[in-house]
Amino acid sequence: MKKTVIRVDGSAEIGMGHIMRCLALARGIEKAGKRADFLVRDYDRKVSEIIRHNGYNVKTIPADCSWNDDLNLTLGYSDRCRSKIIITDLGNAGNMAQPDEYRHYLQGLKNSGKYLVAIDDLVKMSLPADIIINPHYGVEKEDYGTGESSRLLLGPAYFIFRQEFIDAARENREIKDKARNLLIAIGGTDPLDVVGRVVRAVVQSSETRGLNLRIVLGMDCAASKKQEMEAALKDYAGQYELLPGSDNMAELMLWSDVTVTGGGLTKYEVAVTGTPGVVIPQYDYLIKLNEEFDRTGAVLSLGFIDIITDEAIVGAIAGLLGDAVRRREMSRKGRELVDGRGIERIIAEIPEEAWA
Repeated sequence: MKKTVIRVDGSAEIGMGHIMRCLALARGIEKAGKRADFLVRDYDRKVSEIIRHNGYNVKTIPADCSWNDDLNLTLGYSDRCRSKIIITDLGNAGNMAQPDEYRHYLQGLKNSGKYLVAIDDLVKMSLPADIIINPHYGVEKEDYGTGESSRLLLGPAYFIFRQEFIDAARENREIKDKARNLLIAIGGTDPLDVVGRVVRAVVQSSETRGLNLRIVLGMDCAASKKQEMEAALKDYAGQYELLPGSDNMAELMLWSDVTVTGGGLTKYEVAVTGTPGVVIPQYDYLIKLNEEFDRTGAVLSLGFIDIITDEAIVGAIAGLLGDAVRRREMSRKGRELVDGRGIERIIAEIPEEAWA
């Protein structure tokens, strides 16, 4: 069977959002009767393990290889898979620091005759691809400067969700008058220890005493960090549970009255589940995207983690927990923003002859 090659990277530093959404896209491709294989830089062994655990073949390339070597290895792997389609999800901050090299890499893929689909998060510039996907709110109004050379799939209608979130989008969501359940789930990785910062702020404040806490630690959580968190929670006057991963994240969001999350892709998962959310960006390049998202009314976005105070974190959480009217409005607006059908829309845009 001919396969689609998905070229994507992830690590504790880059984050895992790119990997998780490409796994979701691969599942959608499989449902459409096709098959996808993965090609990743060898930044973190856990990434390949996660992809294999989800049932997909994955090949690694050296973490320190040049853009030109990456291009040749990607094309060689694609040829061995007899793939006409290459999907890239490489718009991370490190690559965006080398925009000319990144654009040249994509041009090389496209010049090979492959049908190129580029998933883009951070930049609104001309990219040499047959399809450009940018699922973030507000980008529909931007000019990519591509003319008619690329098909642009812009905005939350093309957001890629895992099946658990697609299912959750169809569920009735109860917004309770009395709210006590708080989920803290920053994302797949947490290099700035945002989870620890939020937990300590919640534990030390009288405004958030006695809540039911579920805390997702992420794939990069060291044993020492977990021990520090357990020590901080030891005398907490409420129930708490430390969770290692996020296989049931949609279920956790439906459980929560408020979710505190990072500024990456997870905020769209908050929205599609109708969960009122407090968003704390981990990286300064996400601030503008989060300011745009905040304007939808689906979440409450705080500033960059390095500049906000513990009082601001606790005030945002306590304020939402105590305001059922606002939580109901946030839930409604989140579900209006995203409907969970992004994968089927993307697959429908790829011409049938490219799959053949």
